[in-house]
Amino acid sequence: WERAAPPKFRRLLTNSNSQKFKLTEDEIADRRGKTRFVYLDNVLGKELTLDDITLDGQTMDASMKNDLMSIFHGESLDKLGVIKNGLLQQDARIEDDLRHAFQEALRDNLSQYDSSKDSLGVELFVKADSAAGKKSKPDNIKPKQDPKDTVATRLLFDHLHIGMRSNDDATNVIQSLQGKRLQLKMELPNALLQNSVATNITITTGKLYIDYADVLQPRKGNLRNKKNEVKTQKEPSKSECTSSTDHVHIAGLHVIPNYVSVQEEQMLMAGLTGPHAPWAPPQLTQTGGHIKRRVQHYGYVFDYESSDVLRRDDGGSNDIFGKGSDKSACPALPCMDANVAEMTDDEVEKWTERAVEDVKVWEALAGVIEKTRRFDVSSVLSEGDLNDGVSKMSLDESTKQTFPHLNQLTINEYNPGEGIGSHVDTVTAFDDGLLIITLNGGIVMEFRKAIDDGDESNMRKLVYLPPRSLAVLSRDARYKYEHMIVSRMTDTVNGEIIPRKLRVSLTLRTALTAPVFDKGIGKISLAQSKVPQSHLPKYESKVFPPRWGQLSDAALANASSKIGDEEDSPVDRSDLITPETESKHVHAVYDAIATQWHHTRGKRGVLWPGATQFIESLPPGSIIADVGCGDGKYFAEILKHSYVIGTDISEPLLKTAATRGDDADDGKRKNIDGPQYQRLSKAKRALSENPSVAVADCLHIPLRSNSCDAAISIAVMHHLSTEARRIRCLAELKRIVKVGGRFNVQAWALEQETDSKRKFHGTDLLVPFNAQPKYLQTQAKSSENDDNSQQPSSAESKGKGVAQMMAEQYDGAEFDSKKNLVVFQRYCHMYRKGELESLCQRVPGLEVLESAYEKGNWVITCRVCE
Repeated sequence: WERAAPPKFRRLLTNSNSQKFKLTEDEIADRRGKTRFVYLDNVLGKELTLDDITLDGQTMDASMKNDLMSIFHGESLDKLGVIKNGLLQQDARIEDDLRHAFQEALRDNLSQYDSSKDSLGVELFVKADSAAGKKSKPDNIKPKQDPKDTVATRLLFDHLHIGMRSNDDATNVIQSLQGKRLQLKMELPNALLQNSVATNITITTGKLYIDYADVLQPRKGNLRNKKNEVKTQKEPSKSECTSSTDHVHIAGLHVIPNYVSVQEEQMLMAGLTGPHAPWAPPQLTQTGGHIKRRVQHYGYVFDYESSDVLRRDDGGSNDIFGKGSDKSACPALPCMDANVAEMTDDEVEKWTERAVEDVKVWEALAGVIEKTRRFDVSSVLSEGDLNDGVSKMSLDESTKQTFPHLNQLTINEYNPGEGIGSHVDTVTAFDDGLLIITLNGGIVMEFRKAIDDGDESNMRKLVYLPPRSLAVLSRDARYKYEHMIVSRMTDTVNGEIIPRKLRVSLTLRTALTAPVFDKGIGKISLAQSKVPQSHLPKYESKVFPPRWGQLSDAALANASSKIGDEEDSPVDRSDLITPETESKHVHAVYDAIATQWHHTRGKRGVLWPGATQFIESLPPGSIIADVGCGDGKYFAEILKHSYVIGTDISEPLLKTAATRGDDADDGKRKNIDGPQYQRLSKAKRALSENPSVAVADCLHIPLRSNSCDAAISIAVMHHLSTEARRIRCLAELKRIVKVGGRFNVQAWALEQETDSKRKFHGTDLLVPFNAQPKYLQTQAKSSENDDNSQQPSSAESKGKGVAQMMAEQYDGAEFDSKKNLVVFQRYCHMYRKGELESLCQRVPGLEVLESAYEKGNWVITCRVCE
C-alpha cells in the first residue's frame, strides 16, 4: 500500500450502526459492482485441526503438531522463548517472520485470479500490529489483571482483506472460492522447528467465507447535512383524495368499520397466509396471461379465463390447472361444527369467539362466514348515514337485508403496489350481494358507472376500505358500477397519505346455477334466460385444514354409504406421504442450515431440563432411541449411563453428529464440541465420536419392535403438518419401546410466557430462521442436468452481496437486505394445552404419566402398556 497509512475497510452491508458511513441499498449495489476489494473470513481460526497441518519431507509427530497448533491459536508462545514471565520481549522477529511466511503463501495461492497484464499480484491487508498479537504496555495493565490476558488469542489472523486488480477479479474470487478450503505451502522460521531440519509445511484453511468490501470513505459533510437531507427527501406522489368524491352517493354501497376484531384479524391472517393455506394453481386470464396475485377459492372456483363460476355439476369436463385434474375441485367452504340452523346470532358470535380463544383458525373462519350470512345491512343505517358520503338506502327500504345463501369465497392477497382492473362481477355467475372483508392493510376502491342512465352526477366515487372492515356491494353498487383497485404504493384518504401494506381480502358471493338460453342466441343478459337461476348448494366441510380435491361432508357421507370396504373409503389415509409443506419448509431448511444449527445449538451443550431429568431417571445400561436427534446434542448426556441410537431426516445434521471424532484430538475437544464432552469416560467418548445414527423418517423408524428401553423425541412433532402424521409418530415411538418402557416428547407450545419475544396468533405457522451466509453451501436451483446452472454468471451476480446470491440459490429462501442474512421459513405446529395428551389417547396401549410446561414447550412422558 503506497500511502502513508493502510486503508480502513467496511463490509458492504445495509445494517451499519454508523450513520456517518451509512449507505443506501442502491449505493451498496453500485459499490459491489465497482469495488476490487474482498473480505476473507475463516482462513485460520478455531476450526484448524491437527490434520490440517502436514510437514513436507518427513512425518510430523504429535508434539510438533501441537506446538504449531498452539502457535496458530496464539497459545504456548512461552515454550519458544518469545514470551517470558507473561510479557512479550522486544525481539519478536519470529512472530513477524511467521506472519510474513503465511501472507506470502496466501498471496501466491490467490495470484491465479490476477488477470492484470503485468501480473501485478494480490494485495493483502491485515490489522495493525497493536491488534496482531502484541501485548498492551505494562503501564496499562490493571493491578488485578493477569499480564497473560493481554496477549491476543490468535497469532495469525483468520480474517483479512485482499485487493484484486479489478472488480471482475474480485467477483471471480468470490464465486470460485466461496466455501472452499485452500492448501497453503509456507516456509517456517528455523527457530520454530527446533530440532527439525525441514522448513516447509502445508496448511489447509477452513471453509472460506468471502464477501465484497470497500475502502471506508465518509459522506461529504458527514452528519452536518443530515437535517437538510431529511428536508429534501422526495415525498411520495399524492393520489386523488377520497374527499374529492364525498358528494357522490351510490345506492347499495355500505362500508362497516371494525367488522372483525383485532384477534380475529390476527388469527385469520396467520391461517390464510400460513403453511396450510390452499393457494390455487396459476390461473389463466381472458388475454392468455396468468393472475399475478395469489388466490384461494372455497366452495366453487371463479375462473378468470371464462369470467364464470365453475359449477361442480359440470361432470368434471373442466380440464385444468394440470392435465387430467378438475380445476373446479377447490376446497370446501369451512362450516361450523354445530347445528347452525338452530343457533341464534348471539350463539354464533360466542362460538366464533371461542374458536378464536382456542386458536382454531378454520373454525374461526367458518364462524365469520356464518356471521356474515346473518348480518343485517339495514341495521347499520340511520339518519346520519344518509349524508356521510358512503351510499345508503333510504329508511323506507330498511327492511331486513341479509345474504343467507353465501356459498363461494375467494381470497386475494395484494402486495403493496398491486391492484385489480375495473370490472363488474359476472351477472350470470353470482347473485346480488358481494361482501368484502379487508384484513391487515386498507385500500382505496374506485367505482365507475358502467351503465349510462343519463345521470352524470354520480359517475365516479373513491371509497376507503380500512383494515377489519366489511364492504357490501348490492343493487346499484353491484350491477351499475364497475369497481377497481389502482396499482400504486400509497392512497390519499381525507388529505392523509397512507402507505399500502399487504392486504388480504375475503370476497363472499352467492354462486348461481348455469343459465339456460335459447339456441342460436349469443351473449345475452340475465333477463333473456329461459329458466330462472337458483342458488348452487353450499359445498361445505368440517374437515380441516381444507385442501384441493376435498369432498364436502355431504359428498363424503354419500360416498361412504356406497362403499362397504373401509380400505376403499375416500378418507385420506396417506400419513406416510410427506406433504410438500414439510419437504420444503422442514427437510430442505434443516439440510441448508445444518452447519449453523450445530454451531449455535449443539456446540453450546444447552439441554432442556425435562429431557435431561428423563434420561437420568432411566436405569443404567438402557438402550435409548433419540428420534429426530439432529446434531446429537443429547448423546453425551445419554452416554453417561446408557447407550443411544439416533435417527433424523436431515443427513447434513446427522453428519455433524457422526463426524465428531474427525474434528480434533482429545486435547482440543472442549473448544470444538462443547462442555458436555468432557464429562464422558474414555470408552463412552469413543462411542460419542462414532455414534450409531441413521437417516430416517420419524414416521417409519428403522428399528425392531420392542427393541429399545426408552426413547426421546425433542422438538420434532411440531414439524409434522397433519394430525394423522402426529398420531403415526407417537405410534412409532410406542412400537420401538418395550412394554413397560417410557418415552419423552417435547414440542413447541402455543401458550408462550409473558416475557417471551414470540407471540403466536395461529397454530400452524412459518417461523423465520435467519441464516448467516458463511454457514451455507453454494448450490444451484436449476436442474441437475443443466451444467451451466452450477454457478451464477458474473453479469447475474454483479452488484449483489454474498447473502443475496445465496438466497437466490435456495428455493423458498429470502434475502433480508437490512440484516444481510438469508431467511428460511420453517413450518411449525404450535400445540395447545392438552393437545399432546389427546393425541396419545388415540394410540392404543399408551398411558400418559406426566404432562408439563417448560419454557414455551409442552412436555409429556408416556409408558407403553400391554
